[in-house]
Amino acid sequence: MNQQETFPHSSAGADQAAASPLNIAVGVLTYRRLDGIAKLLDVMTRQIRHPDRPYHLTMVIVDNDAAGSAKATVEGFGQTGAYDLIYVIEQNQGIPFARNRALDSAPPGTDLFCFLDDDEWPVDGWLDAMLETREKNRADCVYGPVQPVYPENPPEYFIKARVFERKKNTDGQRISYAASNNVMFDYPLIRSWNLRFEEKMRFTGGTDYLFFNQAIRRGMQVFWADKALVYDIVPANRMTWKWVLQRQYRLGNTFAVSEVLHGNLKRRIYRAAYGATRVMLGLVMLPAILISPYWGMRALTHVLRGAGMVNGILGHAYQEYKPNAAH
Repeated sequence: MNQQETFPHSSAGADQAAASPLNIAVGVLTYRRLDGIAKLLDVMTRQIRHPDRPYHLTMVIVDNDAAGSAKATVEGFGQTGAYDLIYVIEQNQGIPFARNRALDSAPPGTDLFCFLDDDEWPVDGWLDAMLETREKNRADCVYGPVQPVYPENPPEYFIKARVFERKKNTDGQRISYAASNNVMFDYPLIRSWNLRFEEKMRFTGGTDYLFFNQAIRRGMQVFWADKALVYDIVPANRMTWKWVLQRQYRLGNTFAVSEVLHGNLKRRIYRAAYGATRVMLGLVMLPAILISPYWGMRALTHVLRGAGMVNGILGHAYQEYKPNAAH
């Protein structure tokens, strides 16, 4: 039986004085990353609150280690007064199991649900920036930027290639994607659709891509909040050619595996053709690797993501997050 503990915050005076505060839950999955979860919980005690956008905050921490290794660390933040705290152990190892457990563990009456990763931390105005974008655009979902934080003396090639940088958009722009690394969404809407993270993709990654893609197909409107910045630690062991190339292959493979599970024949044929086209385009661009880190990495990305798509349609699911897998 899974374990769940709730630590209510010691003072809710600000919330009680405000008119109709929104109930917000922030879900964080963790697995033996104690420094990361401690830093995130500490930063979340300093979120700036705008008087026109009051909210009651609950942090939902899902420990995917059956031994409960994060319990003592999390408990240390149980009486900060900044938020309620729910700690739960999900014994089924795998990201989609933990994400679904986070959704299921949100307190009754939750209006908005967010996801952050345990190797990230947001700016102090993060949550209010999310709420401001939601308010201005009547958004069902808000997604924000993730900025990489590199270790000391990172490989210069990867920095110039911008391989760890993520796509950015104009503030308030409507977009057609989201992921679980910096997101807020309408919790009752998602629950009304009975959307879940696909547990058949237990170790492949990409279940958040599929989850939000399914929601958008059902009509969910996603908007970009440029001020809702989150910092993401890039470990030194990921700044290797092996890891970078495997990740590009996996990302393409994820798209294809999603189509195999939830797409129709037309979409699978499209994905296979698109993947093959990317491989050919990448091969044509490949000489650029000799003169430009950025365009060289773009060429490799085309080749590897395309190959991942084709192989995924043919039945290969690359399991990046399988225990003891090299990643």
